[in-house]
Amino acid sequence: MGNIEKNQAPEVLPDDWVKRAKKLSTTLISDGMDIPVEMNHLIKPFNIDRVLVGSAVTIEVEDGDNLAVHHAIYHSRPGHVLVVSANGNEKRAVIGELMVAAADALQLNGFIIDGLIRDVQTLSTSSFPVFGRGAIPAGPTKNGPGVINQPINCGGLKVEPGDFVMGDADGVIVLPRANVENALQLAEEKAKYEKARLESIANGNIKPKWLE
Repeated sequence: MGNIEKNQAPEVLPDDWVKRAKKLSTTLISDGMDIPVEMNHLIKPFNIDRVLVGSAVTIEVEDGDNLAVHHAIYHSRPGHVLVVSANGNEKRAVIGELMVAAADALQLNGFIIDGLIRDVQTLSTSSFPVFGRGAIPAGPTKNGPGVINQPINCGGLKVEPGDFVMGDADGVIVLPRANVENALQLAEEKAKYEKARLESIANGNIKPKWLE
């Protein structure tokens, strides 16, 4: 089998960040950022009711191979999200039902795959969050090589091990840790504004004040 390079797993996110983020949305957080934080629009949830928040464990694989993903599942811990760059391969799925079951049993926080998956019928109703570009029946090889916990390009963004990642029905965002606290505060302020705006609309004040 090909060589798998394993680097130290990153710290998980503070519980406070996770709890606050789950009361918000990717759209609210995105609105407050002045740097690109959104992954490619094709990376979407297979179950739109599931929200994912966690610390990125980064994985890079080649040619539809998933040996590194298997290693990463057991190299991670609760609070981690496995973020996988499949380098554009569209011929093989990188994960499926069995790997998701293992990650779920280990209480990991989800998968983000810049590539394809399979077993959609099961995963579309699973409580375990899985995001990806699409599905295909063909399974992966398990030969390697692969790299775990080094910077990767995933969904059009650079993702560092330990980055804040969040996914919901609208897609996936990624933030460096240094940006998270400010981003959450701005999103919480925007959430208050939107709640007040919806109440105003319900009371008949439909046209926004800023629109001349």
